[in-house]
Amino acid sequence: MDPSGPPAEVTSTILHLGRDDEGAFEVDANVVATGRTCVIGASGSGKSYAVGVICEELCKTGVPFAIIDTEGEYSGLKQKYDVIWVGDEQGCDLQWSGLDLGRLGTQAPDLAPLVLDLSETDGPRQKVSDILSIIYTEVERRRTPYLVIVEEADRFVPQNGEKVAIFGEIARRGRKRGVGLMVCTQRPSLVDKNVLSQCGNQLIGKLVIRNDLQAVAQFFQGRQAPKQLTGLPPGRFYAMGGLSAVPRLVSIKEKETLHGGTTPKLSPRVIKPFTASGPSSVQRVAKGAAATAPSLIGINPTFAEEDVPDIVKRDKAFIFFGSEETVSSARLVLRPMVELGVALRTGILRKRVGVRYVVLDGVTGMFVELGDIPAMRSGLAPVIGLTLGDIEILRETSTDADMGALEVANKVGVSREALRRPLKLLEERRLIRSHQAGRSRLYRRVYDFPDFRWRDSGQVLEQFDSAGKVEQSILSEAKVREVVKGLVPHSEVQEYREFVYPLYRVELVLGRKKRIVWLDGRTGKEFRP
Repeated sequence: MDPSGPPAEVTSTILHLGRDDEGAFEVDANVVATGRTCVIGASGSGKSYAVGVICEELCKTGVPFAIIDTEGEYSGLKQKYDVIWVGDEQGCDLQWSGLDLGRLGTQAPDLAPLVLDLSETDGPRQKVSDILSIIYTEVERRRTPYLVIVEEADRFVPQNGEKVAIFGEIARRGRKRGVGLMVCTQRPSLVDKNVLSQCGNQLIGKLVIRNDLQAVAQFFQGRQAPKQLTGLPPGRFYAMGGLSAVPRLVSIKEKETLHGGTTPKLSPRVIKPFTASGPSSVQRVAKGAAATAPSLIGINPTFAEEDVPDIVKRDKAFIFFGSEETVSSARLVLRPMVELGVALRTGILRKRVGVRYVVLDGVTGMFVELGDIPAMRSGLAPVIGLTLGDIEILRETSTDADMGALEVANKVGVSREALRRPLKLLEERRLIRSHQAGRSRLYRRVYDFPDFRWRDSGQVLEQFDSAGKVEQSILSEAKVREVVKGLVPHSEVQEYREFVYPLYRVELVLGRKKRIVWLDGRTGKEFRP
């Protein structure tokens, strides 16, 4: 790549960032390019992921920018877009060591976006101060738009401690000179309030610490952060200020490039003995060996398909005599299930927090009790896909009395207009019903909230050795977390384990009659899914 090449031609000024119930969430690139924006969210909120989506859209629209990348999360932009990766890792376009910051800074407005990777370099604050000061001076001279994005802003402009002065200068005076600023942080309470208060555009995700909630309260009507902030799922943000004329709770769209900040997760593995000789795994991959597909975990069957005819109960043509059903086919089907480990307040005074467990059937969303035969009972299926706000509205409706929309709105703390769409959704799902009474429409809940019946310990799972078809699951981790958070106050899903359970689909034939039965793969008893 030629770092001195011309910037991409601007073909659109619209940033397509996601959507909400009202439709697409789109922002004029000019609002972001020279404005003051903050992207705020606690660890795990999807804050850096959202910033990555914004960067992709800026690349598409040709907006010149530099991102201060403290954790090496944004080099993945190079997969699809023309960016200049500055860092100390092998493969960087430019190395910090020996780099002429003056030349890079003065040419920055004409270059592809800069990813300033500080994850492996010494003296990051000084490097940032030097190059941004040069860019600021050059942009001021040219009067051309340029955006500066700073991750972990609390490291560079802390509320207490030494600040990198150039950020304060950009926040106060950069707009007239064409320099925009995007402040990104997990801890808004630790960012200089003079910089944060300059942000007229806000994208605010999940926050749980009281000081951080107080720090963002200034952006909300009534100067009080909504209580929903503490339970927002990853990828959901309030868009406000210049990003939206009215506050919108939006879902950020999927990224097109790999994100370097994804937290690795534990997964089942096979413990193998050490091999002193032979090619390394790296050498084997280089020689084109296929990677082993990840194995399933679950509960293995205790008998094979060929044992089914001896186990299944077969009917006869007559009660005591006559022809008997024959097994025309038997195949193993893997039922997807999910075990949730949920942190709950326990004890008489509810002061202790303990993890309790429950199992969900992936096909139906029903609760499963894995005894001698898996027992299904009413579960989460009716509410899967609802938001925390939807569930709160559902909770405030009564099963014993009709309520008007205004009464429900007052209990929830929102406007009657804001209830129109959620009430319609809840009625379509048959969770509430309504009828007209004069000029008013009255609502009543017909849905009973489920009994979770928590267990004290999780399932003992193992690597699944048998081959079989895995049925399609309707569950997703994000949706389940959202629903549990809404149904169980003061809870937090700490474990989400997907596993498979063995069932045999058996086809029985007697003359012209056929029927299907399901056998539990552990006990051989008939199971009614």
